[in-house]
Amino acid sequence: MINIILVSHGSFCEGMLSGLEMIAGGDYGVRAVPLTPGESPESYRAKLSKVIKENIDQNSGTIILSDIAGGTPYLSAAYLSKDYKICLISGMNMPMLLTLALERTEETTLEELGKKAIHSNSIGVKLMLFNEKEKKKRAKLSVNKN
Repeated sequence: MINIILVSHGSFCEGMLSGLEMIAGGDYGVRAVPLTPGESPESYRAKLSKVIKENIDQNSGTIILSDIAGGTPYLSAAYLSKDYKICLISGMNMPMLLTLALERTEETTLEELGKKAIHSNSIGVKLMLFNEKEKKKRAKLSVNKN
């Protein structure tokens, strides 16, 4: 099965994993590898490589979700793609992670799962503008119960 690893500056990826467990009821084999303050890029790359290596399963590959493109976690994953089969996606968010964790199967390919992650249905960005004293009905757990 394809591995899913979350990488970020600080504990953001660990928070994403904790949120996944709270929402979906399990960690689904997802791993988090945070870059800690003061950690060198070389040390972080070795830590990430170890997690990838520990979770390799029959050359299925690894999807790595990163907080931002261009940072040390993202560049470390890109560097390790010379040694491992990796699909690297930046801009991770909870809907994207839920999509990957819940739709991953033994038969899903790395490319298929990567495309699901960046599909507009899984990105979860939505704009809602609320005007002051607006009287439109909201959902049950609304900020405005009128």
